[in-house]
Amino acid sequence: MSRQWKKLILTLFTLLALFVIAGCGQNQKTDKNVAQPDQKTATLSGEWESVDELESIQKVFIPKGMKGITFARFIEAFKDFKMALKVDGNTVNLSYDYDVTPFAKAFYSIYRDKDKTTEADFIKEVYKGESSFSEGFKQYKVSMDNDSGIFRYSATGDIDKSKQTISFKEGLSILNSFPASVGDKLDPVVYNYEIKDGILYLYADGTTTKEGLPAHFEFRFKQVQKQEKK
Repeated sequence: MSRQWKKLILTLFTLLALFVIAGCGQNQKTDKNVAQPDQKTATLSGEWESVDELESIQKVFIPKGMKGITFARFIEAFKDFKMALKVDGNTVNLSYDYDVTPFAKAFYSIYRDKDKTTEADFIKEVYKGESSFSEGFKQYKVSMDNDSGIFRYSATGDIDKSKQTISFKEGLSILNSFPASVGDKLDPVVYNYEIKDGILYLYADGTTTKEGLPAHFEFRFKQVQKQEKK
């Protein structure tokens, strides 16, 4: 066989190999795209737990216009704050249990009239305020245990998957002091939702009534992994 024929055959084999490799790469790329689920709807159902709680709480604090020292002390009081979210069909349940005592102590630390009341009495008054607040709900399950200091909050919402929204009929609030909306505490509020990189985002935007400033509220959740039964 002549040298030219050998070169021609070698060239053909090289081109064939390149076409095979390119075809495999294209198939892999296509398979990868097909395997990607629609994260906005595919994994919404189930149980979720909050992440980045302090960052979320900061967004709730901002519309209150707090001074720096107040902001810092209140944030410290919520360092153990956690929320849970459960999605069943078109219904959402958002809940949390929180020991009000750290918040009450932080509140007392900035109270100007300490000579008029002790910390213990001040804490009891905060408990009473939360108890009164909890009695205003008609559709949520909210309660305040004045003996243990635990505030329990359970809100239900309705999902509109076509609009990617969740409607809460009695708003969202962290205790009596921090509504997660710009309206009155028990006013209905609509949150948008989306799932990005496995994190569920609930968020709402608005404008503060008094100052006319933009406000952004956002809560993040990761899905609770079910443990396999042995």
